[in-house]
Amino acid sequence: MKTPPVVPLIETERLRLRGRTLEDFPFYREMWADPVVTKYIGGKPQDEENCWSKYLRMIGHWAALGFGFWAVEEKTSGKLIGEAGFGEFKRNMTPSTKGEPEVGWVFSPEAHGKGYATEAAQAIVAWGDGFFNGARMSCIIDPPNIGSIRVAEKCGFTLTGRATYMEDEILLLHRG
Repeated sequence: MKTPPVVPLIETERLRLRGRTLEDFPFYREMWADPVVTKYIGGKPQDEENCWSKYLRMIGHWAALGFGFWAVEEKTSGKLIGEAGFGEFKRNMTPSTKGEPEVGWVFSPEAHGKGYATEAAQAIVAWGDGFFNGARMSCIIDPPNIGSIRVAEKCGFTLTGRATYMEDEILLLHRG
């Protein structure tokens, strides 16, 4: 059996970002089935099969590339509230972000509006600055998702253009 990748633990004032376990999957499935969560990310809730495939892809990022998404939990309660991290998704879009670490974050509705996304994103971007040696980072955001645009701006991302991805117009932001 292959040894699972070592995912670095990141702690902030209120959050613990850690590697995922199989026991985390029910939370992940529930979060991605929520229409509030998917409103600006694909536009429709995900079924269990799709969630499982995404979940394994996130674990696989760490094994294949040495980076990926962390499970995010509240320190005080130990409760999972979302995920944040980096991906290389090889998206079919123009302009392309292939080869750039793509930053992303997703939180359950009960975690919205508490500053958790900003806190987690700032922590992972700081980690990424070292891991990627200051390389340019990208993120894509649905234009009406004002909350995520604010998070990205607080992390030093600026709007660099628009792209079409999966037939939808998205904002393309870069840092570095």
